[in-house]
Amino acid sequence: MTNEAIRHIFVRTALEFLPPRMRSSLLDNDEFVDRWGLAIIAGVTLGKDGPSFQRNGLYGGIRESIQVPSREVVVEDDQSGEWRIRVQDKDGGLTFGLEQEEKFLSIPDHSGLAEDRHTRAKWYEKVTHEVNLEETILEDWKQKIDRGSLSDDEFAELTEELELTPVSNFRNIHNSLLQGSVDIGTLVPCERRYYDRLVGSIGSALDADTYIDSAAVPLIHSLQRWDPIRGFLMSLLICSKGRVSANIRTDGLSEDELLRCYEWISTRGDPVSQIGAVEVALRDIERNRTLEPYVERIVEAFISDGADDEGGCFALLSSMVVLVASELSRRGIMKETNPFYRRQAAIAQASLVIRALKASQTDSASVVQWARTVGIGHVFFLQGLVDLRLEPRWLPDSVAPEQLRAEFIGRVGNAVLQCKGTMQSESLRKLVTGEGSRLSTATEWPFPMLPGPLEGEVMANQPSIPDEIMKDMTAGLESDRLEPSSFAGIVNMALLYKVQASQAGLAATALRRVKYSIENADDESSTFGLVGSLANVAAVTRATDLADTLRVLTRVMRRRKRLNADPDDELRIAMVAAASHEGLEDWARFAGEWITEIAYEVVEKDSAQSFLAKLRRLVQIEPALARHCAIADAALASIAR
Repeated sequence: MTNEAIRHIFVRTALEFLPPRMRSSLLDNDEFVDRWGLAIIAGVTLGKDGPSFQRNGLYGGIRESIQVPSREVVVEDDQSGEWRIRVQDKDGGLTFGLEQEEKFLSIPDHSGLAEDRHTRAKWYEKVTHEVNLEETILEDWKQKIDRGSLSDDEFAELTEELELTPVSNFRNIHNSLLQGSVDIGTLVPCERRYYDRLVGSIGSALDADTYIDSAAVPLIHSLQRWDPIRGFLMSLLICSKGRVSANIRTDGLSEDELLRCYEWISTRGDPVSQIGAVEVALRDIERNRTLEPYVERIVEAFISDGADDEGGCFALLSSMVVLVASELSRRGIMKETNPFYRRQAAIAQASLVIRALKASQTDSASVVQWARTVGIGHVFFLQGLVDLRLEPRWLPDSVAPEQLRAEFIGRVGNAVLQCKGTMQSESLRKLVTGEGSRLSTATEWPFPMLPGPLEGEVMANQPSIPDEIMKDMTAGLESDRLEPSSFAGIVNMALLYKVQASQAGLAATALRRVKYSIENADDESSTFGLVGSLANVAAVTRATDLADTLRVLTRVMRRRKRLNADPDDELRIAMVAAASHEGLEDWARFAGEWITEIAYEVVEKDSAQSFLAKLRRLVQIEPALARHCAIADAALASIAR
């Protein structure tokens, strides 16, 4: 055997041990395949439990059947079973199926394999319009279709492009649910370009408002040019912020079409689409009188929804966002993009999944329970803690059902304030206007005012703290004795107003002045809540002095036996406080040192194993932590054995 032959055997063997994604990437590289003489026999499986075929045999049989429909063409599956291909002309197009004795299996339209250019072109125009394939790649494939018949590889590549669209993904999720089973790969596609098609490509945008102007708005316009009704409904999927829905127009819809859209949204739509639809309708209510009953129905449902109800819309939205975002993080999809964009993609995909769940009449409570058993929610939480370095104003806790409910009720309130004209419906006015309305009393301040999922950045245009509030806040922090209430002012204001690092530094100075002694803080849960809230203040103000002081405070309280927090809880505080450092290296050093301190306090094996798993996930999410967490890893590993 020659050395070259031996190397070929080694390459083939090595491929078998590579992760599937890496192996697939190499096999897609034509130069690599040719260099090592790797004969690839692609397979095709029809349906979840359907027969499998060698692709060249199945495609060859389909080509022959298209050319002479009357001819019986037989193909063999991988189990040597024989199937007859049936191609029929129906309603001006071709339908495809496979027969085996009493079995009949309908398969998608494969007219793109035809030798006849007209047949291929007609198929291409139909399928690309159906899934709204974007214009940037539309022309390239059109030229290939016109040039000649597609090879097996080309047809498979085009089919994959068609599948990586929101329209196709919804159809696949819906069909899987109807069959009683859906896999995580269908719920959360793994290709980045799919999410660019879903929410618009972020391009060079560095903040949410720039992304909305440069990507979301052009996507909305493109969708509404594609199909007025479906484009309108697809646009609502990306309404994670009111500024998005402000760009959605209904001019291209007749009154009947608009009413049908709102009937669907109010009964079978996802919560994100519903809040977007409310904002669109209220924007110019005098032109949208007929939409008032639907607005009332949606708002009434938001108010009545119990955040602790597992069958409620906010529990479902929360669980689906966590599921999708966790999977995006776990697979490293969009790893290098801004957190707000990754959240936008996760929320839009979660909303698409909810639409499919409702269309298939799947029980919401059972889905929420299933999502918990998947066991990857901690990935979402840890990714959120890492993201705080770039966007400290949106905590991962904000995806909780109760906060989503408060967020949506706050957005309805804003839409009412910006409403042009007067509502004609008396019941709607009573529901949403006035201090005593059900909307105004539906949730407590300040929760409806807290930052939304696309509002996590530190923004220069936030309003300054009113002088009177600033005066009271300063007086509380300058008192000789500090109580938890002494910090209430700065804690409550930090997410609502522009608080300077020097103002946050007043809290650090106060803690040092009283030697880290807080009066009337005997309740451990309230003490922990106070420290966590001050960590939020340090993060959103980039007050590194306060973050350092909080690290000392937790150490002192731990040694005084006044704080016996679970290591996971203290990890959260450490990561939130670390976000006071915007630079990656300073952030990683601060977080790593505090995590190491926590690790040395862990003495139980189970606790060490749990904490070590989270630590290693954090390092996987952000490798810059590795160097600073090596000692913590070793300490925990020695206990976890």
